Amino acid sequence: MLRGKVNLFLILAVISGLVAAYGVYTYLGHLKATYRSTGDFRTVVVARAKIPPQTKITEEMLEVKEMPSAYIHKEALAERGEAVGKITTTVIYPGEQILKTKIAGLKDSSQGLAFLVSPGKRAATIAVNDVSGIAGLLRPGDKVDVTGTVDVPSGGSRQTVTSLLIQNVNVLAVNQSTDANPNPVKGGHKSLETQTVTLEVTPQQAQMLILASERGAVRLLLRSPGDGAEVDIPSARLDNLVR
Repeated sequence: MLRGKVNLFLILAVISGLVAAYGVYTYLGHLKATYRSTGDFRTVVVARAKIPPQTKITEEMLEVKEMPSAYIHKEALAERGEAVGKITTTVIYPGEQILKTKIAGLKDSSQGLAFLVSPGKRAATIAVNDVSGIAGLLRPGDKVDVTGTVDVPSGGSRQTVTSLLIQNVNVLAVNQSTDANPNPVKGGHKSLETQTVTLEVTPQQAQMLILASERGAVRLLLRSPGDGAEVDIPSARLDNLVR
């Protein structure tokens, strides 16, 4: 008899719990619908897991949630497409809203030189002077060819040879500036001489560039905008100068 009463109480408790849970669920659903109908509920993109800095964002790293607009940051993104393919500038933690200020696109110079380097390429810096560096008139965004002059073995002696090493590469920086605007001038003269030029090259091109600059001399050749044609010419030797 007692056991039957206990079982009855347990059943009633379970039923009461289910009714209460259903009531809460219904209330929350009604509250959510109210937010939606009043325009106080909108979507926001958040991180599924921790995303380290300088990481390319993929769609799998993100999820979209709905929440009251009062809790959404003014810089938060509303769609995955706004973040996919971008690079994080700082760590983003699980559940954190994806903010415009924490991501950047490729070629965004405001985030530093690394963001200007295309995938598969490298930034390589060489020392130049006003002669080898196009009289100090180079600007970031220009296209150049690179020649190298080195001494090579030839018939038991050494001969000086100049070769066209690299063609049609992008200038990423001049000195420490990635700004494409010309250097400021004072009294008709440049305020700063060109000392270094940073080029965007492949790893293979970087090897040739570094070897030529370390064991010989390099010189830059400025290209016309829009001229991407490459030429195939033999190396120049001293005896080529004699007709």
